[in-house]
Amino acid sequence: MSDMVAIKSSKLPAHLQGKAKTTNVFAAAVSAGGFPVVSIKGKVFHIQRGDERTLLTKPDGDGEPAASLECVILSANPNKSKVFYEGGYEEGSVSKPTCYSNDGLAPATDAEAPQAKKCAVCPHNQWGSRITESGGKGKACSDSMRICITPAGMLNDPMLLRVPAATLKTLGQYGSQLAKRGVDPHHVVTRIGFDYSVAHPALTFKAMRFVDEEELQMIGETQHDEAEMIGMITGVAEGSAPTVEHIADSTPKAEAKKPVEEPEEEVVEEAPAPAPKAKKPETKKVEDYDDIDSALDNLDFDD
Repeated sequence: MSDMVAIKSSKLPAHLQGKAKTTNVFAAAVSAGGFPVVSIKGKVFHIQRGDERTLLTKPDGDGEPAASLECVILSANPNKSKVFYEGGYEEGSVSKPTCYSNDGLAPATDAEAPQAKKCAVCPHNQWGSRITESGGKGKACSDSMRICITPAGMLNDPMLLRVPAATLKTLGQYGSQLAKRGVDPHHVVTRIGFDYSVAHPALTFKAMRFVDEEELQMIGETQHDEAEMIGMITGVAEGSAPTVEHIADSTPKAEAKKPVEEPEEEVVEEAPAPAPKAKKPETKKVEDYDDIDSALDNLDFDD
């Protein structure tokens, strides 16, 4: 503990009052990675804070791993993130990736060894560039989406959750169901669990309830006060380095490959034809309901 004179902002000298900053410019000094990271390895949740790794357990469950976590999704990177390890990722490794991208378009400026100028033409980003242990095809450069969540019981504790490639479609469908009802992700408490019907890491999302007025205020304060941190978590802030946490359970080792030379003409993938626009259903906002239960009746995600 530091030795310092006990001070209060209300007791500041007149020449300092109104000039004090409320942010801690040394915040990064107490966290190795700068922010907590939620791990989903082995289909159990861990929270990594610097060098400390904590298993998320069931309430009063004698230390048994929790099957799900309830949180509020504060923000998300609208683009897919990409991570590539030369030679394949080794379980438990703390080394940084060889190449990564936070926008899915081009390697980050501080990537250790960019593999191509554009992600679209990188051979590691092509389907079949990785063969799984079961013989299936995949990509050597793994896709994910970075979302910022905070536990429902601690709404001022933003952390990173990387949604794996196998769950991106599910996440997109969940977002669509919220959007067509006029609900933002941070307006509901989301239960995130595991899909145990598949061997690979895949997540499930379910809206449990709307946040109440007090919770909404706390969420707004966190989004404002931790805006810079949230930007780092989602990877949209400039200079956002990737976390070491990897999302694939089984990435076989591959022969190390040197960065590839770019073709003279850049290959541009054809965009799929837009689907015909459907008539937008009339949606009701939260305030249109008499109570929370009635509003939740409208959040039936089976349709």
